[in-house]
Amino acid sequence: MTTIADRLREARERAGYAVATDAARRFGWATPTYLAHENGSRGIKPEKAREYARAFRVSAEWLLLGIGEKTKKLVPFVGYVGAGAEVFAIDDGGCLDEIDPPPGIGPEAVAVGVKGDSMFPRYMAGDILIYDQQTTPVRADGQECIVSLPDGRKFVKIVRAERDGTATLESFNAPPMRNLIVEWVAPILWVKRSNSN
Repeated sequence: MTTIADRLREARERAGYAVATDAARRFGWATPTYLAHENGSRGIKPEKAREYARAFRVSAEWLLLGIGEKTKKLVPFVGYVGAGAEVFAIDDGGCLDEIDPPPGIGPEAVAVGVKGDSMFPRYMAGDILIYDQQTTPVRADGQECIVSLPDGRKFVKIVRAERDGTATLESFNAPPMRNLIVEWVAPILWVKRSNSN
């Protein structure tokens, strides 16, 4: 019979984190507390166990009690990136499909697929881009992100934070979009290449 600490360690390893401190850092947990939970020297409250289960994409019931399936939560496939690197997403909370999560991806991750060749050579038709937590342009400066504008348009762009609080959005095949107010940005964390590449 395994303990909750054993299952937590297994969940972390299955999620792609070989080192416990890497997982704690990724999810913003206090490292000493997480290590004490994983080594069993400190008990885990149910609400914290549910947080760990979400992060590692396992069933909370399995993590807490050792019963049921320990299945990972799939990543919802929510739209496409097309001409001009604009993202056409389903905004009603639904999804087109679900895909297996790559290692280290958090519970809020979503995926979009590339259509056409407007992003060649960076991305090809059929590639899948996975992004997770939204952040500010300053924190994402220099990173390739999904960017949401106040008018509802979304793009795949390299974000350059400006001193006046706006952002310049760069791409490989188009002139920059300058001095834009952005609603949110989410760095692209993982690219699943198309089988045809």
